[in-house]
Amino acid sequence: MKSMLRKAQWLQFIQKFKGYNKEVMKTFARSFDGMEVEVGDLKFSVTEASIATAAELPHVGEWWFKNKSFDNKAWRVILHNPSMDITIFKCGIPVSALEEKWGSLLLIIQKFITCEGCFRSMYMYHTRLLMNFLENQTINLPYFLLNSPKKMSITVQKNLGDIEPHLYHHSLVKILIEKQLKEKKDTWEQFLVRNFFQDPPETTERSSSRKSRRKKKSVRI
Repeated sequence: MKSMLRKAQWLQFIQKFKGYNKEVMKTFARSFDGMEVEVGDLKFSVTEASIATAAELPHVGEWWFKNKSFDNKAWRVILHNPSMDITIFKCGIPVSALEEKWGSLLLIIQKFITCEGCFRSMYMYHTRLLMNFLENQTINLPYFLLNSPKKMSITVQKNLGDIEPHLYHHSLVKILIEKQLKEKKDTWEQFLVRNFFQDPPETTERSSSRKSRRKKKSVRI
């Protein structure tokens, strides 16, 4: 599986996923207008090119996003039985119907690309993403990753009273922000503290001072 990700030039992107900050994510989703976003003291453009650069992804292939039709025959090679009747499945194709290596790749896609929490079934938009690993079926992943947060932000901005169920791409947002910070010789931790997304780390001196005050208070009591 790793060799397939490396060949598709997706491996470095997947390896960049290291945590996120929920409050940063909320701010991004409320602010992103499909072209620009403002998060704390950062304001920057989000484009296919900027995503490709930050995520270290190739900026080539078919511009494809969910609900766009595609050849529904080429992907059948990923099934145990390529000629099986898939119309019998009403809620997606069960993962058990896939060859093992394709089931593993599907899990990667669901976790890191489409950001879902249910991994039992494969839907047609998953199959197009899996086709990226077939010959001459390359998808422009930066284009997909631009349109997905666009869709998310539109939904969030229509449901500002309850946005958490509509949030996804948390780590992608962190990757984009870290690229901006790196250009300014700044860090993720400094950015979080400076913009009150996170409390500053407690120093040894401050911690000792608090302990001392608590001790004095207990003595007086």
